[in-house]
Amino acid sequence: MPGTKDENVYEKTSMGSKKKKSKLNKRLIKLFITLFLWVFAVGLIYVVITVASATSENIDIDGYLRNYSGQIFYENPKTGNYENLDNIYLNENRVWVSITEMPKHLKDAAVAIEDERFYEHGGVDLKRTFGAFIYYIIDKESAYGGSTITQQLVKNVTGQDDRSVTRKVKEIWNSFRLEKQMSKEQILELYLNTIYLSQGCNGVGAASRIYFNKEPMELTVAEAAAIVGITQYPTRYDPFLNPENNKEKQKLVLKKMYELEYITKDEYEEALNEKLNLITENLNDGKNYNSYFVDQVITEVADDLVEQKGYDRETALKLIHTGGFEIYATIDPSIQRKMDSVYIDTSNFPHSGVQSSMVVMDPYTGQVKGISGGVGRKSGDFVLNRATMSPRQPGSSIKPISVYAPALEYGIISPMSVRVDQSTTFYKGQPHEWTPKNSGNKFEGPVTIQYAVQRSLNTIAAQVLDELGVEKSRKFMTDKLGITTLSKNDGLSGLSLGGLTNGITTYEMTAAYSAFVNNGVYIEPHTYTKVIDNMGRVILEKKPKKIYAMSSETAQNMCRMLYRVVTYGTGTEAGLSTVMVGGKTGTTDDNKDRWFVGITPYYVSAVWYGYDEPKALSSITGNPAAQTWKKVMSKVHEGLSYKSLPLGDNMISVDICSVTGKVAAPTCIDENKESTAVTTNVPYSSAPTEICLPSEVHPDFSMEENPQGEITEGDIVPETDVNIETPDAENTQQAA
Repeated sequence: MPGTKDENVYEKTSMGSKKKKSKLNKRLIKLFITLFLWVFAVGLIYVVITVASATSENIDIDGYLRNYSGQIFYENPKTGNYENLDNIYLNENRVWVSITEMPKHLKDAAVAIEDERFYEHGGVDLKRTFGAFIYYIIDKESAYGGSTITQQLVKNVTGQDDRSVTRKVKEIWNSFRLEKQMSKEQILELYLNTIYLSQGCNGVGAASRIYFNKEPMELTVAEAAAIVGITQYPTRYDPFLNPENNKEKQKLVLKKMYELEYITKDEYEEALNEKLNLITENLNDGKNYNSYFVDQVITEVADDLVEQKGYDRETALKLIHTGGFEIYATIDPSIQRKMDSVYIDTSNFPHSGVQSSMVVMDPYTGQVKGISGGVGRKSGDFVLNRATMSPRQPGSSIKPISVYAPALEYGIISPMSVRVDQSTTFYKGQPHEWTPKNSGNKFEGPVTIQYAVQRSLNTIAAQVLDELGVEKSRKFMTDKLGITTLSKNDGLSGLSLGGLTNGITTYEMTAAYSAFVNNGVYIEPHTYTKVIDNMGRVILEKKPKKIYAMSSETAQNMCRMLYRVVTYGTGTEAGLSTVMVGGKTGTTDDNKDRWFVGITPYYVSAVWYGYDEPKALSSITGNPAAQTWKKVMSKVHEGLSYKSLPLGDNMISVDICSVTGKVAAPTCIDENKESTAVTTNVPYSSAPTEICLPSEVHPDFSMEENPQGEITEGDIVPETDVNIETPDAENTQQAA
């Protein structure tokens, strides 16, 4: 039976009261639980802090600062300014940047997104910390971070990142201590230099260079926000790997900066609309190894630290990688890129498994401008650098430095001296009896020295070296031209034709030839000019050895003869249309090694081509070393004005036949068996080049009485400037 009206009202009132009491009870319970948790948390933190204060160790900030990257700089040839080439480090790529070298908007971006009350708290933001702590107790999985910039710095320096209450409380305690020891500016500087920003970058200095190729002070507001936005989840917000994610985080950073009035509305909108110019070629794919050039720079600096400063090698290498050194390198990145464009592309080296090395050097300074230590992409740091670490038998490319330059310097020959190309046996009857051969076992009779160089005649090189003396040759190469790999076992055959015991590197061969271009002066090759430590002090300054290896006349005569090799002889494949080129080819026994060493008015460069484990190069056309040299050097000389090699117009000694006025040969005798040759000095440019042949002019000449051997007039080939169409037909050399 339905109740009365008053009863219904009473029931409704009673039910409402119960609901209110229920809500009140729930609120009281929630409040009680919250208060309990706060009291519990405070008590627990107090206990842990007491323990932490007694057990925590001092943070080694100074020790941490001592471990940061070295930098390699190069001089921009267009501006003369030094720019960053690379960073060198062991475990962390860090380029330290002073707080005064950071733009205000970079610092503001970090504070805005990471710790907006940074300038107000004493190391810990209590509101965020307690909130994060409660969430941690309630739900560990959904707990959020409450760390301030100071706390993050402590975590970065200590390397402790486990999610435990003890670790967190120690972090809080150390943050309080750090705030008492350092200013806010110092803490912010440390923080911005220690945060991980993906791509192997530790700190904003490394990140600015990797992502934008800029110094931090050059960053725009948009770029600064993009870098700072990486911090929380580096891979997720990596601008290279996840540009969309980074853009969203950048927007959040900019919005926060605007809300906190760090930037104006116009600056905010401009930064939002700015398109980031990311340097994607810096993308670290896990195979971002040092270049061959950087490897050599590190090796050379380490050698000098050991020799000049007394460090052991391990300490020297550690200092280079962790001491914050600034190393000023000699590299020209434009030249190195052109070398890499050829050497990384394996299609330029069609023989399966073949290798090659190349060095480009400025002959007037000794500064190395580029190094290629192998074919294809480099597979690691400090792998085999064939340019500096692999001496190979040089074949005939040794002749200019072992035979002809010293023989010219000692007055034994001139470019117009005549020798007879014929079969000649040395050390007859001795165990090391040796008869050098030319390509195809052909002989050309009386020829000038310049023609012998042009055609790479082995017999003439052996004859001239025999006149010079092996010891003089070895000493000239070692003392005057910086060759360090010669052996006492290298005798007449090895030094005249290149079958050396140990071989020569392309690095040393390049430097040796540089003396020809540099007026006879050899300058020690080097890859850096100075090293500055992290206190700004110059601790190494490169002062390369300068040796007056030969007279300017000898150097110029060598340039002329090497020019003829490329213009008329075995090196025609290396010729460039834009600049004068000289050089010398080299081929070893069974075609195992191919060389070309070339000189121009701008640079000197050597190329070796072959297999790491020597074996014959089969099915080749021409000289692949000369072809590689041309591919690279044609790019290197693009845009350079035409120049001539330093040929000079030296007075040279020439034996002239008084009857014909031609270059005298052994056949120039009169009816009384007296020589008709007259020695005279003439300018190189006007010296006769045609050799006097036995003919009606010398009717009484008898081949039987000619001490030079069995040569007839028909065997003598006139010296003419005719291009050699098959340069691969260069002489094969005899083993030492």
